[in-house]
Amino acid sequence: MPLLAAALVFAAVVVLVIGLWWARLPARHVSDRLRKVGQTVSGIDTDLFTSPADALAALRAQGRLRHTLGRLVEQAGYAGRETDALVLVAVFVAGGALVGWLRLGALWMPVTALALGGVPIVFLLYKRSQRFQKFQQQFPDALDMMTRAIRAGNALSMAIQLVGDEMPSPTGTEFKRVAEESRLGMDPGEALMRLQTRVATEDVAFFCAAVQIQRGAGGNLAEILDRLSEVIRERFKLLSHARVLSAQHRMTAVCVGLSPLAFALFFEVMRPGYFEPLLSSPLAPLLLGAGLGLEAIGFFVIWRIATIKV
Repeated sequence: MPLLAAALVFAAVVVLVIGLWWARLPARHVSDRLRKVGQTVSGIDTDLFTSPADALAALRAQGRLRHTLGRLVEQAGYAGRETDALVLVAVFVAGGALVGWLRLGALWMPVTALALGGVPIVFLLYKRSQRFQKFQQQFPDALDMMTRAIRAGNALSMAIQLVGDEMPSPTGTEFKRVAEESRLGMDPGEALMRLQTRVATEDVAFFCAAVQIQRGAGGNLAEILDRLSEVIRERFKLLSHARVLSAQHRMTAVCVGLSPLAFALFFEVMRPGYFEPLLSSPLAPLLLGAGLGLEAIGFFVIWRIATIKV
């Protein structure tokens, strides 16, 4: 009976949170569109019309955690806002706390809550990594397309618009956003800096720096982009070769991190109550914490050794 009551309370809380989020969704979409237009219309910086006290209050209200999570959501290509991700994290934290309280006791509630609460963050990090890798594969072709467009007599803005229309996602989506921001009045340099924030890779940083230098000092932009495309393509080939050579070490890190959990689950399924003497011991939190900590250290050390930067 207590288990059923706890499950019903948890389900009610989840439904309430999702209902409130769903009710506020249309209003947030309208406010987001108005905010984006207000920031970019006519190239006017709307921050100039706010007092320092209002700016400081807005900065405090936003919070560093929400800003970091919002940037992660944007870089991962997630369609929602950082508020949606926060709601999802809160639901996972509540579920982890409930599972820890019902299965392991109140002492394990923070551990299980943090473990399950980190699942959405890990998923966003994985999606960001996959998106950045796909962008790096498509980026040399995008630079070649821009080079041909500039040599044909088009301006840089038209070349960016062409890439946004012709290239697949995520490259086409990001360049189309740059073109739309420039069309709304934003300075092209600021639009490129926002692109560098959304796609935080070295290749995009090289591209933005090359364009900024060419805009300030002049030069043959088509030749610059052509050479940059060749350098990025050769760098990507070398990086792919390095990843192949280090694949065994990365799989070793994954096995080191997952094998204890997999064997523990196997023993518990094959013989229920196998870990009961350990969990009932007063030293259980210390032993399990030390084991998990050493496992995490081993995983990150091996993964760091296998990570090669080019």
